[in-house]
Amino acid sequence: MVRAVNCATGSGDGTPSAAGAAEQLAASVAGGGQLPILSSPVLLELNETLHAMLVAAGWRFHAIDVIVEHQRILTTPGGPLYFGLAAAATAFGNRRARAEAQQLADPQWRPLGEVPVLATNQRLLVLHKGAWASVWYSAIRQIIPSLHDFRLELIFEDDPPYLLAGEWVPYLTVIITAVLASSYGVDAVASILQTA
Repeated sequence: MVRAVNCATGSGDGTPSAAGAAEQLAASVAGGGQLPILSSPVLLELNETLHAMLVAAGWRFHAIDVIVEHQRILTTPGGPLYFGLAAAATAFGNRRARAEAQQLADPQWRPLGEVPVLATNQRLLVLHKGAWASVWYSAIRQIIPSLHDFRLELIFEDDPPYLLAGEWVPYLTVIITAVLASSYGVDAVASILQTA
């Protein structure tokens, strides 16, 4: 029997730890057991059930737009020599500003902070900046768990990857892989699962 656990607080009926709960859930599911069903704090789709609530540190891997302010030379007293020196200094400063802006704009892991995550039988719901974002399991193309580091990376075909980290992420990993295996089969999940 699987115990229902509120992963955000770790409260349950005797579950000793996040790692213990993940191991217990994995053993139960492997033995034919069902995922826990929790009451949802948000409105879910028809036939959608909540399996876990937790808080994790989140990141997305994407580029951002950066505005670069270019310095201009309007006038310089002192003639052509001073104008040439001012132009060279301005060009050097603008080139450095563009390089720094490019480095900031390049795709990289951008922190989302601590985000509440709801895991259902159809998707993850991630609360960021006051709005729930849906991460549909059907859009996942690769799963990269690093259970020893309490991390899970989700790769999508057309969206930036997610990285979730935290004590309850291994538990979340068990739920995601169990839902995907029940929907698409164990072989399909094995083909998208890459162990770090």
